[in-house]
Amino acid sequence: MDSSNLFLGLIILMVVQAIGTYIQVQQYKKAVRRLHKMGNVGIGSKKGRFRPGNIVVIACNSKGIITAGEIMEGYTVFNGFKEVRGIIGKSIYQLRAEYEELPEKKQKAYKAHIQALDALNFRLNPIEI
Repeated sequence: MDSSNLFLGLIILMVVQAIGTYIQVQQYKKAVRRLHKMGNVGIGSKKGRFRPGNIVVIACNSKGIITAGEIMEGYTVFNGFKEVRGIIGKSIYQLRAEYEELPEKKQKAYKAHIQALDALNFRLNPIEI
């Protein structure tokens, strides 16, 4: 194999990766804008070593009632944001308490959800100095 072909192959892979990253960032921005229209937004993320990572975006009203939630999970750019089922209408405090009752291993699986709920809790109840 000629070294110029190898170099050309690496350049093509880098361009494809850059395009994929751009598409994912655009999907992320659209999801945040869409959910921000439904209230305060909390965002959490979890990186996966051997399992796919995820990004969770949760929206709630000023009373802490969840109005929407979406998750992006997977390895490729073809995984868009999908609705998180079963959380709409629940209180962020109630859902956080439910996650705390889970075994520690399950809590790690919901790390992004917990981060998003903590961000919303901090936004609704800022710490006074």
